[in-house]
Amino acid sequence: MRLSISPLVMGLAVVVLWAAPPALASSDDAWAEFDSRVTKACVQASGIRNPRPSTIVGFDDRVGMVAMLVSDRKRGSTLSKLCLYDKKTRKAFVDDAETWSAPPQAR
Repeated sequence: MRLSISPLVMGLAVVVLWAAPPALASSDDAWAEFDSRVTKACVQASGIRNPRPSTIVGFDDRVGMVAMLVSDRKRGSTLSKLCLYDKKTRKAFVDDAETWSAPPQAR
C-alpha cells in the first residue's frame, strides 16, 4: 500500500511550519531590562525614600508574578515592603513586611 500526500496538504504543512515563530531564549539584555523594570516599579510603589531592593524572587511562569523586598537603608529602620510585580500588567503591588529581611541586590 502506497501513501500519497496531496499537494494541497503538503502546501498547507509548509505554510504552517514557515509561519510558526521560532522559540527564542531571552537574552542577557532582555533579562537586565526586565530586572530594571521590576526594581523601578517596586521601589516607586514602596514609597520608601532611601530604598534598598532585594534580588528578585521568580516563580513558575504559570504564577505570572515575581516578588521583591524593598527595605529602608536608614540605620535602625525596620521599614520594609513586600512587592509583588505582575508580569502581564507590569504593575507593582506592595504591603508592609517590617519583620522580613533579605539580602540587597548586588551592585
